[in-house]
Amino acid sequence: MKKITLLIAMLMATSAWSESTITPEDLPPWLNPELLVHISAMKMNESQIKEFREGIKECVSGLQSVVKREIRKGGVNIPKRIKRSINRQYGEFDKRMKASLTESQLEPWGSYLEGLKVVMAERAMKR
Repeated sequence: MKKITLLIAMLMATSAWSESTITPEDLPPWLNPELLVHISAMKMNESQIKEFREGIKECVSGLQSVVKREIRKGGVNIPKRIKRSINRQYGEFDKRMKASLTESQLEPWGSYLEGLKVVMAERAMKR
């Protein structure tokens, strides 16, 4: 039941959905069906869900801002600087979540984070 509540809350928080049927393509990348399996496997409690929600929000907004910032700064090695900054954002999210997860939740968390990196990179390539 908590997982469904988390999913509904995240959907409502991320965008205003129409009354049409929601398909996997309509979901934000961090709620990709392949990633939801890992979220469910973590069996997070209420405080962990709150931490996850805040962490994913900061991570995603941070990813967008680092790319914009590095492009605006210009100079050399922009792709390398962007990659470093993106890895830093994921590292901060990882550290934040690991602090609130139990030992048994770390494996599904690692799978989720790796999947998130892949999904977000694929999304960035489409732009």
